[in-house]
Amino acid sequence: MTFDAEKALVGALLIDPKAVKDCGNLRPDMFCNRLLGQFYQEFLRAYDFGYPANLVTLRENLSDVPQGSLLDLVRECSSASVTSVAAGKYAETIVRSYKARSAASIVSAANFLPSGIDQQIGQVINELEALQDGGRAAARNLGQIVDDVSGRYFTASDRPRLYTGFPKLDNCMGGLEGGDVIVIGARPAVGKSAFVTQILSQMAQDGKRVLLYNLEMLEAQVYERVLARLSGISLTRIRRGKAFLGDEKERFSAANEKLRKLDIWISSGAKSVSEIRSECRHMGADCIVIDYLQLVRTDRRYSNRASEVGDVSKSIKALAMELNRPIIVLSQLNRASEGRQRPEPTMAELRESGDIEQDASVVILLWNQNEKDSSQKGLKVEKNRQGQQLRMGLAFDGGSMEFREMDWAETGFESCKQKTPFD
Repeated sequence: MTFDAEKALVGALLIDPKAVKDCGNLRPDMFCNRLLGQFYQEFLRAYDFGYPANLVTLRENLSDVPQGSLLDLVRECSSASVTSVAAGKYAETIVRSYKARSAASIVSAANFLPSGIDQQIGQVINELEALQDGGRAAARNLGQIVDDVSGRYFTASDRPRLYTGFPKLDNCMGGLEGGDVIVIGARPAVGKSAFVTQILSQMAQDGKRVLLYNLEMLEAQVYERVLARLSGISLTRIRRGKAFLGDEKERFSAANEKLRKLDIWISSGAKSVSEIRSECRHMGADCIVIDYLQLVRTDRRYSNRASEVGDVSKSIKALAMELNRPIIVLSQLNRASEGRQRPEPTMAELRESGDIEQDASVVILLWNQNEKDSSQKGLKVEKNRQGQQLRMGLAFDGGSMEFREMDWAETGFESCKQKTPFD
């Protein structure tokens, strides 16, 4: 019965994709059939981003599903519904069935013992009440958490992490995990946008979906930076060249073919955290990048700028926890380091709010080691909630917009303060 309602709902959405707005609190994870849940997720994304949802977009966005299986299921869904008017009713049926399954699972999993019966009953009641409200229990017993996550540790299989593509940095941080907020701070023109563009393009090359909220540059400018790195053609040539020279045409075409395959989404223009949340909640992004924090709008007015930035910082942290995704946030630094003989910044120089360093899981700072030579950068992991600190050098090629880690002998910097388990 539930499976019939799921097919009927997808069939209704194929008739009228905008009927997804009538589906209330239905979530993709509430579907019995995982593939139908993926279909529903695609309709949600299309509605949020305003592009058409049809068989063509389903085939493009679900390329990992065998085409024959996808088309067979689409035909079944189409024959299960002849109108989109009942989409809301089908959604209600799916939600009720999900609650029934989950309630039965909660009760059957309870192990009632006389020694702690009151607490056990209270825990079951909390979980059932949360389920009734369409959510999940706010608090969970540590034993349940042990059962859920302990199997991920000390095994040959990788835990779900993302990597920046910088070996020493990844070794120090151990990769990025859901709920992390990674703040990258630097003074203007040091290269923090180029640095994060290299990171997100590396993640996309690893098969990850990355969502960039680009509040400072136009989409074409982001494209130019990624193109320069992949093609090896200098950014100046890309921006000003009137005709191809040598093998530039072949490199340009090859880089564009690679770019078409990268799962990078770019959203430009001023945004508030609530707007970012509404856009990305159904995107299924593996990582979200915000460039940069001081340009994010607040949803309410404050008496001073520090309070505004503090509210944005806390809202971004809450979003990372809600979506269980890492969020990389760029931040400006104040001018304090410019007056010192040694230009290396500190975490206290994060501009306009001390809340940023408090809310961040990781704080990475960049600076020019030599004011007269912008090709030599310094990087340090000033805060690392789940690991060690790091200081290292970076070489920067402004033409190709590419960073590379420098050998310790080239910089005189020290590595992580102590060995990590990832060595």
